[in-house]
Amino acid sequence: MMADLRKLFESFGLTDVVTYIQTGNVLFSTNYTDAEQLAQQLEKKLASSLGNKMTVFVLSPAELRKAAAHNPFNPEHLAEEQRCHLMFLSAEPDEAHRKALMTLQGEEYRFHIQDKVLYYVYSRKHDGSRRTINFEKVLGVIGTSRSWKVINKLIELSS
Repeated sequence: MMADLRKLFESFGLTDVVTYIQTGNVLFSTNYTDAEQLAQQLEKKLASSLGNKMTVFVLSPAELRKAAAHNPFNPEHLAEEQRCHLMFLSAEPDEAHRKALMTLQGEEYRFHIQDKVLYYVYSRKHDGSRRTINFEKVLGVIGTSRSWKVINKLIELSS
């Protein structure tokens, strides 16, 4: 499946295409400078090719590194105790939605929002028993989540 996705992105004229794991992570080179416009074009081409609509997030290596650098939860040092995820958001949530999210914070989850990135952690002791939160619904925006491990690997692959 990911090999097919790589070939599809190459057919769109993108170069140096690499895929990583089965969650749709695609790294590529392009001459496009407008990430939002590129994402919209990729959404249209993917919908046409695959027959279903999806949201595409295009992030530069610099944006990935910046998101990682702003992580307030110290995931490198606390990896044994907690799981850390970053959710890239389609827009910055408004204040009311941010407050709604923060009311869900507690022993189980901790949250931080920086620009268009939601950082969230939960204790490993809650693996398998933590409540599921529909972050998109709570924040009123579309998002895509990646684990800290995946973020680091994408940064490595994009360097």
